[in-house]
Amino acid sequence: MDRIRVTETTWRGMDAWALTGPDLRLTVMRTGGHLASITAAGDDLDPLWQPPWPAASPESAASRADVYGDGPEASLLAAIVGHNLCIDRFGPPWPGERKPVHGEAGVVEWDRSAESTAHRVVLAADLPRARLRVSRAFEFDHESIVLTTTVAHDEASPREIEWAEHVTIGDPFLDGARFTAEVDGAWIWDGEPRDAWRFAEPGPHGKVDAAAALEMPTADTPEAVGDIVTTRLTSGGFRAERPDLGRVLEYLWDADEFPWLCLWTQHKSRTGRPWNGVTRARGMEFSTKPFPEGKPPASRETSYQGRPTTCRVPPGPGLTRTVRIRWSSSERSV
Repeated sequence: MDRIRVTETTWRGMDAWALTGPDLRLTVMRTGGHLASITAAGDDLDPLWQPPWPAASPESAASRADVYGDGPEASLLAAIVGHNLCIDRFGPPWPGERKPVHGEAGVVEWDRSAESTAHRVVLAADLPRARLRVSRAFEFDHESIVLTTTVAHDEASPREIEWAEHVTIGDPFLDGARFTAEVDGAWIWDGEPRDAWRFAEPGPHGKVDAAAALEMPTADTPEAVGDIVTTRLTSGGFRAERPDLGRVLEYLWDADEFPWLCLWTQHKSRTGRPWNGVTRARGMEFSTKPFPEGKPPASRETSYQGRPTTCRVPPGPGLTRTVRIRWSSSERSV
């Protein structure tokens, strides 16, 4: 693995770390632990989403409803950027819980762990309401980032959690990007306004065309578009390519660990604050759960469309998952 140089920096006015290797530079936020940017050496093109609203601490969002809105997601949206970790919820909290949308990992402060080495940077956070500990280890392998996440707890019995790697891609890379993934089914979620869906006539149980679901509206599309579709994976990975720019973003993971790839398509359809009808984003959210909903209905409680929908963290060392991220020229692949 490559040696990594770590420097303290700021991103969108917030504290962050810059992780620099021979081929890649990665920015990780102290608040929320978000992967804020990925760039190649000597190049500024970044595939990850940068929100159009100003960043602020999650604590300050409650007093800034004029900017971040007054919904339960405001604390997350205040500092969100790029690729964020959703634990122990993917979606809003369950009834009776007082947790942020997508859980606490995206709003708490992360620290650099003493386990870090010259070739492996480890960041860690405690999730007090979920009673979990989370760590993220970053290693660089030429044009790839090996991201290893561990979730642990101190209880005697296994814990059920929801876990999503919420990768959000934005312009300028997004406009014209071609998305591919190995899936064998796609189903739309009715949590987004129906009048903005790309699919006028979903099939039985909300089934839609998987190839069409992967497509993203172009920046000059006149109508507002917004929907959330889950896809059933046959292989763990996706590819977003801009042949005209000579760049491709690839993620690889074990499909048995994250069997769902949820596609969030947002083209100016959300008009409330802080979206304001101008935001474009494509979420490529691989997860243990098909949709970013609250407590799932009985029909999705343990399985959906032949795939499991639960995730169990054993006591002791916990549960570890590894993802490989590659940002490279489009002539090469993982």
